[in-house]
Amino acid sequence: MLPLWIVSALSYATRAVSSAAGQHDPLVRTKNGTLRGLSLPAFGEELFLGVPFAEPPLGNLRLRHPVPYRSAWDGVRDATSRSVSCAGYAGFDQGLALGEDCLTVDIVRPAGAAAGDGLPVLVWIYGGGFTAGGSADPRYNTSYLVNASVEMGKPIIAVSLNYRVGGWGFLASRETVSAGASNIGLFDQRLALEWIHENIAAFGGDPSRVTIAGESAGAFSVGYHLVSRDGKSGGLFRAAILQSGTALGPALHSVADLDDTYQPIYDNVTRAVGCAGRDDSLQCLRDVPYEVLFRAFEPFVLTPIVDGDFLARLPSESFARGLVADVAILAGSNTDEGTATFFGPRGTLNRDADVRRLLAGMGSGLDDAAVRDLMRLYPDNPSLGCPFGTGPERFAENGRQYKRGAAIVGDEVIHAGRRWTTTYFATRHLGPGGRRRKPVYSYRFDQPPWDGVEPLVATTAPVFATHYAEICFVFAIDPAASRNLSNWIGPYPAYHQLARQMSRAWIAFVHDLDPNGHGTEGMPRWPEYSSCGAGENMVFRVDGNFVEKDDWRAAPLRYWGGIWEALKT
Repeated sequence: MLPLWIVSALSYATRAVSSAAGQHDPLVRTKNGTLRGLSLPAFGEELFLGVPFAEPPLGNLRLRHPVPYRSAWDGVRDATSRSVSCAGYAGFDQGLALGEDCLTVDIVRPAGAAAGDGLPVLVWIYGGGFTAGGSADPRYNTSYLVNASVEMGKPIIAVSLNYRVGGWGFLASRETVSAGASNIGLFDQRLALEWIHENIAAFGGDPSRVTIAGESAGAFSVGYHLVSRDGKSGGLFRAAILQSGTALGPALHSVADLDDTYQPIYDNVTRAVGCAGRDDSLQCLRDVPYEVLFRAFEPFVLTPIVDGDFLARLPSESFARGLVADVAILAGSNTDEGTATFFGPRGTLNRDADVRRLLAGMGSGLDDAAVRDLMRLYPDNPSLGCPFGTGPERFAENGRQYKRGAAIVGDEVIHAGRRWTTTYFATRHLGPGGRRRKPVYSYRFDQPPWDGVEPLVATTAPVFATHYAEICFVFAIDPAASRNLSNWIGPYPAYHQLARQMSRAWIAFVHDLDPNGHGTEGMPRWPEYSSCGAGENMVFRVDGNFVEKDDWRAAPLRYWGGIWEALKT
């Protein structure tokens, strides 16, 4: 069953196509030619869908960095339907039509927006563990954000981009490095941002007022854009929103350690499809039928590497050297990140020895001193474990020391990087005389899902304020259209009020670089993150938002920042 917002869009599309002359369909002239979009009068919006920013990555362009879309088309190109989503796996591909010809953007603007209007632009980069995702995912429907922005008197344009994931986007080996074909998915994102920079003015957007945003792998991606090119963003964005992820936390393999990490995966794939032993096995992969290669990639999780190009060094080294983009920041994390099924080590931690093995295996391998320190900072005391604030309950069906491990993993992957990143941006001084840094805002999302389940993320207890739980509140999809795969906010008015507050704060940040112009009731003023001492977070809860000093579990979070290099982040 299709989500209702898709049915609605298809209904409007049918009416638009069947109109006698299509005279009310919006037209925009891009660098490549004229696009005909889709009018949604009930929303007061115009959509331009499936717009290519790169040549289709098919045939000989498969498993290569994207090639800019330079073709010009005659006449008017239809932009009323989305492209397929890039081939993906692991659940977040559910409900998406998949394929290779996926390098497109979807654009939503207020009705009547026109070239020269100079509207701020939100660019959404989806998460999914670098393994799945797509702009067509109904959980990321930006129509409600654009609609709310107009109601607020702070109109914005929203752009969702597609990028290759899994083996299609992050295959790594000696062969891909030699061919200059590493981190393909990140280069897809960059090329999309370049296309937006060149073309968004024609849609009524301002290329100098772009905010890039993402959650989880999308937020990791945003973080990597902040440190790519030694922090020289080329004016592609002026602000960044990072939800449950930064450049600091996830381990990044390097070219030097490929033989022990991703090379065996590459070799497995080439054997599976009959390309092993070929003089050019990578070229052979380009000739393998799509369905065959899809199945060969399916078992493997592949993520970005330090390739010497997009990522010249570990992000922690870029931060240490001050080689980070000078932009405004809104960043946050969810209290119980570690309860996500793919983060929390469920069923594996029962004794101290199990926890020691977990710690010793992190990054490039933590030494005995670091393991001892962390065992002390994370004692076997369930009252201090994740989910936090749940007292002596151990949730022992997941392992007697599960809460201990969930705290460790959530902190290392998400929380410590968020605190380090916001502190860095708040305390940096750039230019002659210590020119004032850009605005920095931080949050902690502390609200469990209404029914105690987070689809695809944490479906069995414990869940609490887990990874991804904030997404439905940020996108604030109407309850009539937010069931099925779209991460339902729930039936209770307080939950929808929180969604209204959060989504409008995000819109205000995109528009003004200040989330306080949201125009809703029930929120205290969100302070900028302090440049002296601990900053402050906005804490989001349905029973009342409040501001806290960001010293929550200060000692363990501080410790991770001292061992970033060993963690390979």
